[in-house]
Amino acid sequence: MTQVATGPDPCPIKTSRLRRAAAKVLLLTVTLAVGLSLMELVVRWRFPYFCPAAQVPFRLVTNGLAVGPAGQTVRMATPKGDYNSVLRFNADGFRDEKRVTEATEGDWFALGDSYTMGWGVEENERFSNQLEQEFKAHELPTRVFNIAIPDNFIGYGRLLRYAEGCGARVRRMVVGVCMENDLRDYRDGLGAWDLMGQPAATSKEGLRRWIKEHSALYIAASFELQRFGPTRRLLHKLGIARSIDELTGHNVWNETVLQASRDELIKLGTGREMLVLLIPSRNLWHGAHIATEQRVHETFARMLREAGLSVLDVRPLMEAAGDPLSCYFKTDPHWNARGHALAGRALFKAIQEGSFP
Repeated sequence: MTQVATGPDPCPIKTSRLRRAAAKVLLLTVTLAVGLSLMELVVRWRFPYFCPAAQVPFRLVTNGLAVGPAGQTVRMATPKGDYNSVLRFNADGFRDEKRVTEATEGDWFALGDSYTMGWGVEENERFSNQLEQEFKAHELPTRVFNIAIPDNFIGYGRLLRYAEGCGARVRRMVVGVCMENDLRDYRDGLGAWDLMGQPAATSKEGLRRWIKEHSALYIAASFELQRFGPTRRLLHKLGIARSIDELTGHNVWNETVLQASRDELIKLGTGREMLVLLIPSRNLWHGAHIATEQRVHETFARMLREAGLSVLDVRPLMEAAGDPLSCYFKTDPHWNARGHALAGRALFKAIQEGSFP
């Protein structure tokens, strides 16, 4: 029988190489994890305003209702540089230096979402504060209490009941309707914070949300990298950061949504004097949904008026002033100080010329 000569078995060599490679990968992973952990601790220690808990930490007070941290001051900023300010919440959890128990039946309440709360602007720049300044300038003993928290029409009703539970007497109110995202089918009875518990639309969005809720290092890096145009555009392409168009919600034509939204507003104003402030979406003048946004905006305003509601639509005023988008931040869909000032003056004029004594 012929025997075939063979060399040494190569398997031990391959196994040894794989083990060394695995050890190197493990070492690199552990080193990276330790390094990131140390950087996370340093950021939380040296720059506490980047901590996830400091990013406007709304708190649930009952099922489906959230308010701000009572008696606390938190930082509000955008990594793109449009604003960097602070929010001071009173003991009731509202962004207002006044307590709701101070209100009389002749005072007004401002109710709405982040626009009405004044996202991105200083407290005295909000349209509710601007309205109160107009009352003072005309020597009228009327104040405006801001009880706005990011929510929707269902949530606004809960905020009203919460404020009244704190001792408020709400007889007159301005309801800021965000035409960007307030319109929905309210027959399900869900507020915005009820919807928060639902899964993210995409796995990428879910991962971004989780990291933002747990990592100060991520927030700090986001702020630094998005300060500069080239890196901001790169992050947009990679899907790590969102552009202004991605941040701005848009409507689709749906009569059921319009009717349900109108009906919920009617219920909200029952038994009170209510002035509806329509806050136009920037998509009326920008993007791929202009025609639909115009149709939705005009139809909804007409439906509210036909239902007997008092409506102030500031869209014509913004267009008459020229360049409506100058009332919004450049990289954030909220109103800037110019938009709030325009709305504050228009509200005062509407109240003075309307049926409100």
